[in-house]
Formats: sequence, structure tokens, C-alpha cells
Amino acid sequence: MTTFNQAPTIGEIRAALAAGDATVAQYVSSAYDAAQHSQAALHAFCYLPDTPPATLADATAPLAGVPVAVKDVIDTADMPTEFNSAAYKGRRPERDAWIVARLRAAGAAILGKTVTTEFAWRHPGPTVNPWNGAFTPGGSSSGSAAAVAAGIVPLALGTQTQGSVIRPAAYCGIVGFKPTYGTIARTGVLPLAWSLDHVGLFARRVADVAYVLKLVAGADAADPHVSHVSHGDAAARGAGTRRIGVLSKQAGGAIEPAQQAALDRLAAQLARDGAEIVAVELPQEIFATPAHALQLMAVEAAITHGDLVDRTPELVSPAMRGLVDDGRKLPATAYATIKALQVPMAQRFQAWLTQTWALDALLVAPATGEPPRGLDYTGDAAFCAPWTFLGVPAVTVPVGFGPAGLPLGAQLVGAAHGDAGLLALAEWVEGRTGWEAAVVQRRGA
Repeated sequence: MTTFNQAPTIGEIRAALAAGDATVAQYVSSAYDAAQHSQAALHAFCYLPDTPPATLADATAPLAGVPVAVKDVIDTADMPTEFNSAAYKGRRPERDAWIVARLRAAGAAILGKTVTTEFAWRHPGPTVNPWNGAFTPGGSSSGSAAAVAAGIVPLALGTQTQGSVIRPAAYCGIVGFKPTYGTIARTGVLPLAWSLDHVGLFARRVADVAYVLKLVAGADAADPHVSHVSHGDAAARGAGTRRIGVLSKQAGGAIEPAQQAALDRLAAQLARDGAEIVAVELPQEIFATPAHALQLMAVEAAITHGDLVDRTPELVSPAMRGLVDDGRKLPATAYATIKALQVPMAQRFQAWLTQTWALDALLVAPATGEPPRGLDYTGDAAFCAPWTFLGVPAVTVPVGFGPAGLPLGAQLVGAAHGDAGLLALAEWVEGRTGWEAAVVQRRGA
């Protein structure tokens, strides 16, 4: 198992700075040292500067002293952004991505760039799972999840087009959040599939995610792909309600017994603590969404990356060449049909969640269970893809360990544009998972 650092949470950093117990430079330098020290074993970063980033922020800035790791599909003007692609080796963006500029303006220090699968698709990088280096950390936001899980940084940026935030967060035992589609502008973020791409956040605590979201949520006129998700009835339930739906059949398929047992234990604990747990069945059309998402992604990836594949196929992985080929083979009518389904299906799901069942969230699996052994396969995204396709917010929290001693998570899915309410509920759930006790037991084993 990789050595874990003891990085403070964002809340702890802010409290220490306010009390004068530490300086901005101390937190950033400590994170930089931890990143350098862990790199040989963890391989979370694809780029670290020669020295710690400058710490010019005033200690009262909202994210002063907060070192952030940035997935290498998100542009940084002072660091390379290469997409884990030989075709883009040495690429230096002219300006920061919108989200990076927003973080810097709030006082955050961009520590380095984290490993991604090539173009945020399936060809993996060298990052290992912090809990056991023989297992994948998940993908495509592999390095971002690992850097937070290993205690190097309290915050990291990722992207999700299928399951690339929620799944690696679950595999690494941290919090991962995918907001409502369009909540965080994607200007300066490499597209994989514009109908599905989301910018997401990794942290150790839900409270940190909620705090950062308030600082970085926003639209940008230069983002060519505006949200297709209507506001609907996200506030149908009263503030502070805890009516949670559970499923007998997961949208992504069968899950491992340990994952099901973890969800059952959590639901039972939440019921004991006052939540209303409701057994529900998903609308049948939701089970087709993983396939819909794959087809949208294939066509849009072919448009985005097809020219590169044609020009320099030797510099592109077989995984991306295959995805482009799949997209080109799909009939235009098939793509148009799925696109025509996406918004009405999202609207129907919104009504089913907030009106038919009046739920605050669904409690679902983030993955089949523990991460797969080896680094060649980053796991099945089908348990996240429905919520990505529908554009609704989703958050995963760690809930325990499976039989191989690797983390298990639980995913909460909410109503579109109900991000703040979902995070408030997730923070309440987080306090009832028993995760901290499980970590102590695991490390003592």
C-alpha cells in the first residue's frame, strides 16, 4: 500500500490560516513535497514544476493555501496540457481553462497536472490505486483521484463523460462530485463528447466540494455547449428532507455481493437515523442510457478526434482509433434519434424523481464493486453513465472496504440543478457511513 500523507481539508486550511497557525506557503510547499515524494510509487502526476508554485494569494482569499491538482485535459497556461497523448507532447496552452482561472482568482495554487487516460478515454496512464498498487485507481481522472486519496492535495479537478469522476473516487475511497450538466463552464477543457462532458471535483469531504462549488459554478460565453438540462422541479421537496430511493436493480447491471451489502448496510443506518428509505423501480427507459451514452460519445469523439486519427494514426492508441471508427460507422439517423431522446428523457426522469416519488436522491452503486486488478482496465462506467446522459448531479462517498481490502463507495443521484441540496444530503450521509472507523481498522490490519 502506498504511504498516505496527512493533507488537511480545505476547511482545516482556512481555519488554520484565520488563526495564524500556518501560512499559505507552508501548505503549498508541503503538498509539493508530498507530490514529489509519492511520485515514484503512485504516478499521480504527469507534470510537476521544478519548484512549488508561487503563493501570492492573501490569506483571506477563499481558497488561499489550497493546492489543487488539475487533470491533464484541462488547460493551464503555465504548465503543459498534453492529454496523455504522444500527438500533443510539449503542448503549451496560451491561457488557463475557465475553471482554472476561477480557482486562481479565488486564491488556489495549481500544484501540477494529473495523469488522465488518453483523451479521457480508455488507454490508461501509469497511476496506481493508493490502497494497493496492483489495482487500478479508475479512470479517466486517474491521477486526480489518486492524488486526493493519497493525501497530497485536498482538491483536484476531473472530467466525466461516462463515469470518470464518480468511479475513480469510489475506487480510491474519496468524495467525487459531478454537478448538473453545464454547471461549470468547459471552456479550455478538451472535449470528448460535448453532449456528455462535465467538469467535476474530488475532495476528502463533501463539505469541501460544496464550498468550492459555490466559488466555481458559472457559465462562460466562450463555452460553445450550453446546458440542455431544464431546471424542472428541483426544489419540490422541503429543505432538510431525507427521502431516499433504493433500487432492487441497478441501471448499470449486476453488482458484486460486497457492493450490494455495503449499500444495504448504509440504507439501514440511514433509516435508523431518520431518513425515509423508499424502494423504487427505475423507469424502463433508463436501462438503455448506458448504450445511448456510448453511441453519442463515439460519434462526437469521431468529430473531435477523427482528423488526428487520420493524420497520425501511429500516435493514437487502438482504443481511441476504435472509438472513432465506431462513431463513423453509426448511422446519422441513430445519432439523431438518441439526441432527440436525451432532453425529453431527462425531463421525464426529473418528474419521476421529484414528483412521482418526491425523492431527494437515489442511493445507487457507483461501480460493480472494488476496482479491477491491474492497470489496463479502469472499470465499468455503466453505473455512472445514466446520470451523465441525463445531466443530473451525482456524488459518491466512501462507505467501507470489500473482500480484497479496496474501497467501496455509494452514489447519490439528485434532481437537475438541485446540486446544493444533494451535497447537503450527502454530507449528512457521509457522517453515517462508518468510513473513518473502517479506515482505522484497515490500516491496522
